[in-house]
Amino acid sequence: MFMTIGLLLLGMISFFLAFIWYRKLTVIDSFIEPLSERLGEPDTSGKKQYTNCDSHRWVMKNVVYGSYLEKSEGFRNFMMNRTMTGTLILSIFLGLIPVIIVYILFQSYQMIGTSLVLIILSVFVIRGPGQLEVSNLLLNWQVEQKVDSLKIGDLAYARISQKSIKNWIRNLILIGILTFIAAPWGEEIPIGLAYVFTVFLGFAYSNIFQPLAVISMPLALMVFFIIGPLILILAGLSLRSMRKKIIKDEGMIL
Repeated sequence: MFMTIGLLLLGMISFFLAFIWYRKLTVIDSFIEPLSERLGEPDTSGKKQYTNCDSHRWVMKNVVYGSYLEKSEGFRNFMMNRTMTGTLILSIFLGLIPVIIVYILFQSYQMIGTSLVLIILSVFVIRGPGQLEVSNLLLNWQVEQKVDSLKIGDLAYARISQKSIKNWIRNLILIGILTFIAAPWGEEIPIGLAYVFTVFLGFAYSNIFQPLAVISMPLALMVFFIIGPLILILAGLSLRSMRKKIIKDEGMIL
């Protein structure tokens, strides 16, 4: 029951957020279109760089050299000036974090079970990716500027931010549709995932671990518990980097 209700709620949240972002997008479109008529359409393929504009300077100031760098600089100065105290505090802090996180996750899983995954996904949907936040802040800043002071480079940044918001709206709609479709079978999803994982684990054990164990047990343990998961992680990171490269080539990121 929790999974079904959670999927329905996640779908409604996704559609609601898509509607909110769509309303923002209409305001953005009304701001960008007059600029496009006055300045022409910029090249957002990534082949041309627009550095001589206020938007580029805004990105450099607020994204590349943001306020978080000042915090990291303060932390580094603290560690240099008070090395012993800083090391002690840092070790205690880093030692407690995993324990607290595991305890919270364990207690949460006991209370709501696999619906915890939906809560984590809902937080991501509500918060949105970092790229979306940067795009929204940049567009808000551009709207506050004098229209006559904006150049073709500013329009390029606005177009890229506009595409970023459009992509997020599409993702929200897709998440909403998929969650509504999956909601009737919500309670069976964890069982199905567990079954798939068990079959995969059994296949790997029978076809990888056992043949290698005949040759060398340490080698089998290393492949099964270290090299195998490492390959899967690297494959996931490779797919992620390829996706980012494709998005960058299309001029979809700042």
